Amino acid sequence: MGMAAGQARLLSITARLNHNELRTMQISNAKIRLADQTEKVGEEYINALNETQLMYSTYDENGNISYERLTGYALSSYGPLKNQYGLVNAAGQILVSELDAANYESSDNLEEFLDKYGLLGSLDEGKIVEVKNPAYDTAWDEYNQKYQEWKAKEPDKNDEKYWVTETTTVENSELYEKFVSGTDSGCWTSVMNDSSALYHLGDVLSHLLDVGEYTTSDGQNTFSIVDDPSNSNPFYHWWTTGGSGGVNGNAQTMAEIRAELVGMNCCGKHEDEYHQDCDGTETITQKVVDLLWDSQELLNDRGALGPGDPDYDAILNRAKHLVFYDLKYALSEEKPVKVFKQEEYDNDVAAWEATKPVEPEVEPYLTKKVRQVTDSDKGEWYINLWHRMNGESDYKSGYMNLDKYDENFDGWISDSKVNENYAVLEDGLMNSPEWLQFALEHGVITLEKVEFSSPSIEGDGLTDVQWVSTIYSSVTDITEQKDENAATKAEVWYNQQLREIEAKDKEYDNQMKLLDTEHNALQTEYDSIKGTIEKNVERTFKAFS
Repeated sequence: MGMAAGQARLLSITARLNHNELRTMQISNAKIRLADQTEKVGEEYINALNETQLMYSTYDENGNISYERLTGYALSSYGPLKNQYGLVNAAGQILVSELDAANYESSDNLEEFLDKYGLLGSLDEGKIVEVKNPAYDTAWDEYNQKYQEWKAKEPDKNDEKYWVTETTTVENSELYEKFVSGTDSGCWTSVMNDSSALYHLGDVLSHLLDVGEYTTSDGQNTFSIVDDPSNSNPFYHWWTTGGSGGVNGNAQTMAEIRAELVGMNCCGKHEDEYHQDCDGTETITQKVVDLLWDSQELLNDRGALGPGDPDYDAILNRAKHLVFYDLKYALSEEKPVKVFKQEEYDNDVAAWEATKPVEPEVEPYLTKKVRQVTDSDKGEWYINLWHRMNGESDYKSGYMNLDKYDENFDGWISDSKVNENYAVLEDGLMNSPEWLQFALEHGVITLEKVEFSSPSIEGDGLTDVQWVSTIYSSVTDITEQKDENAATKAEVWYNQQLREIEAKDKEYDNQMKLLDTEHNALQTEYDSIKGTIEKNVERTFKAFS
């Protein structure tokens, strides 16, 4: 064998050895995957042995119990001794069969729905009942609308048209109140009680003047207010030096009144109840001076007079006018104020009330003969289903708008929702136990059960019952049992999988043996060729050395 040929063969053997090593590694990995597959098959087998199926129990007329696979149809179809259940989706809609949905959708009211199941007797054997008059709601809706429109037109007291700005006297009786409080149990009380009025009037009036000299308005008479605790002068101030401290002991109050009266004119009220005619140009102080002089002059000339005497009455009326008008209104002001035009407002209110709409006189109910349910138990089942699908009313919303109902139809109009409380579950899923079990176990759907309720829940249209959400695992009618068929199938499948895995493993072992044999042969040949090449190289070097 030439050197070149030997080297080529050596390379070929090396490549083959590397290929065998790679193949051996791949087979080893495949055997490892077989071990993993064996473990997985074992787990699936165990799970299958533990698998259960949901069963639904029912009773016949003799009370004998029987079991069947749990399906939507088994739950929702009527049975004489069955509890009523409903499948409910995540939207809160009850899932009904294609038949129940078709019967509902082709019925405009509960009566038609029950008739689809052959549950109603003839009209001749019907019962007289009261039903809501459709004209009642219509009439009251129209009335309520008119009433709201009428109410919106009610005259508003705050409307600017009922208010006018006028100048008016804003009363301020501060001086009068001070005067009355300062003389309440003193001289002014005696004046008002006509008890020695002229004597006490001098006492009262003198306290409205400060100490000093005064002249009457006609310029003819002059007198002085002096400090005279001895009471020897008719014009005296007892409160200035000694005495009891003034009229009823309120010297400070009288001083405040005198300070306010400086330069203040009389109130100017004309022809008042005390027959005083003043134009408002005379000061109050001057009126006090004149009145004080005249009262003391009358007292000196004629002594103590009494009511009925013209001179006495005139003096007393002047005094009353001074107190009840000049003092009472001395601090009053003329100010602009808003005045309510009551008469105009009352007229508008009367005109508005005359337009009030009249309440309709429509009977809320009408008598009607209705067909009776022939099977109360089955009828109650489908009545419950109707109200769960339709809502409270026995009638669908807006059905009276259909052409087949004329204006004389004596039903009622409902506010019930349509196609919102239910959804159709196709028959394939309705009859599939596998789908139902998966949906219940994974929370895709939930259950509702019809249970007794007293009193009835308002707003659902049911009588003495209600639909109540419940957990399927707590329902006594639903049980779990081991699935023997599934277990048998699992065992057959498990044994088959093991046989296939064992056969594959043996096949991998045989391939490993063949690769090992080939590897040994190739290695032997490789070593032989390598030795020959080395000897040839050695001889060649010796020949040229």
